[in-house]
Amino acid sequence: MTTDKPQPLELFGKVVTGLGQGAGFTDLEHAKKQFLDKLGIDAWPGTLNLKVEDAAVMADWRSLKGNKGIDIIDPDGNHCKARSYPIRINNRITGAIIFPEIANYPANQVEIIAPVSLRRYLVLNDGDQLKLTVIEPIEVSAILFDLDGTLVDTVRAFYLLAKLTGEEFGLEMIESRVYDTLNHGISYWEHVLPSSMEDHQSMIDKLNDRAMQLWPGVLKDNASVLPGVYETLSKLKAAGYTLGIVTSSRGKSLELLYQLGVAGLFDAVITGTDVEKRKPDPEGLVKCLDILDVAPNDAIYVGDSVIDMQASHAAGVLPVGVLTGAGNSPTLGEAGAYRTIPSHEQLADLLTTR
Repeated sequence: MTTDKPQPLELFGKVVTGLGQGAGFTDLEHAKKQFLDKLGIDAWPGTLNLKVEDAAVMADWRSLKGNKGIDIIDPDGNHCKARSYPIRINNRITGAIIFPEIANYPANQVEIIAPVSLRRYLVLNDGDQLKLTVIEPIEVSAILFDLDGTLVDTVRAFYLLAKLTGEEFGLEMIESRVYDTLNHGISYWEHVLPSSMEDHQSMIDKLNDRAMQLWPGVLKDNASVLPGVYETLSKLKAAGYTLGIVTSSRGKSLELLYQLGVAGLFDAVITGTDVEKRKPDPEGLVKCLDILDVAPNDAIYVGDSVIDMQASHAAGVLPVGVLTGAGNSPTLGEAGAYRTIPSHEQLADLLTTR
């Protein structure tokens, strides 16, 4: 189990109106791509500017700038280079400090990016104080994974399943709506069937039964394990991490995963058939932690949806969002993801060296 961990660096500053030049940088294609690839942030256009006034905070800010950070570079050399530092903003959402490496950059200015408009999301006005907590490498002993959309690429297959099933009953399924149901753990059919329908529940039961019949064929033809999963899991296991799976599905896509020969790498696997309440209820995560004999604060949960983040928080486990499934950078960020990453392949970059 982990012991006392060093306290992360905290910075404070007052919100100020900038010169409007931040959007010019965040809209650059190379910057947008690196924000996503290196920070897991699909950045809202522009930056939020803070002014540091306290002498002690200035000292901390200078100390942070002395660290290497994560480089944001222009491969063509036409624009300035910048360094970035992942942060938690008011303990509400993940973002990053962006420090442009240009001459005469104001010593007391801090620019930050986030996946949402911070002024709207945090209801900020000029003069409001903001707390920035610098994110350090994560130190845990156990890593729990969601399955669908996290290790196995099945999100498109779920949409096709809803589409095929719906067509047989004369129902039109909209792809974005299906993704929304996956994110929030809502039945597909609740969106398309009027609640006033006389045989509402009976129709839902028929749709569910037919979907179960179609699922094996849809899964076989339209799903696959995400690239690099074998390498990721093998490296984490070799580094000494305890691994587990917690999924709300019945686990049919486990067969695809196990074809890689990784079944023996997991110390516990919890599916929807093992719990009474599915995510966002934390029952599955709590049960997995009990089996592993791991404390919640000694584990992370890696998932692709809003309900994954919610269940993780409810269980007291640190949530990490991946952008390979139903969720995106803004939705996962608003749901409380501690960090977001493009895929499981960047997970090791977030962890302490073991």
